[in-house]
Amino acid sequence: MILAGLIIFAQQAGWLGPRVNWWALFILIPAFGSLSGAYYAFQYSQRFNTAVRSSLGSAVVLFTLTFMFLLGLDWSVYWPLMVIAPGVSVLLNGFGGREGLNMAFWIGLGAVYLGFGFLGINTGWVDLRNRFEPYNWWALAILIPAFGALIMASISMVQKQRPGKIIGLVIFGILMAGTGLIAFFSANWSLFAPVLLIAAGLGILLGIFGEKSQA
Repeated sequence: MILAGLIIFAQQAGWLGPRVNWWALFILIPAFGSLSGAYYAFQYSQRFNTAVRSSLGSAVVLFTLTFMFLLGLDWSVYWPLMVIAPGVSVLLNGFGGREGLNMAFWIGLGAVYLGFGFLGINTGWVDLRNRFEPYNWWALAILIPAFGALIMASISMVQKQRPGKIIGLVIFGILMAGTGLIAFFSANWSLFAPVLLIAAGLGILLGIFGEKSQA
């Protein structure tokens, strides 16, 4: 409340621009709550566990939202920050499991890439449209989780994890890879039907081999 009072005073005195929204400071209350929750969860467990990751992810989103409102940022330009922040939140929740990472990491990484790409275009910092022309730069946000799923499937096979998980990762990876490649090269979407058949066929084969290995 002291900080809110100081900001209101500075705004009334003309020291701050009219776009500064002091009321956004109240969003900091749950933001700091999430941050303190992450701290105490880590102190209790001494591990970067689900509770810590979830609390940190929530804090990232709330702090981003707070400063966007507080500084009066133009949402038509800076809206990608609200893609980046949830992407970081999802990415943080991707640490864990036997592999050290799970699919949330790759999905979050794709979202962060997409957000930074649009932010660079909107601010003029870097225009990925020109860098990747004639290809679609945003399709990499689809290919990143596809690549991650296939890596995770390979690790799961080496670790001899349950076949159902491996099949799911392979099918997901192939479908996402097919979608991403078609989008990246602006190819005909009729090509997606063969990709779907390939994914289904590989899923059946992996299921058969998985049953034989367990027999």
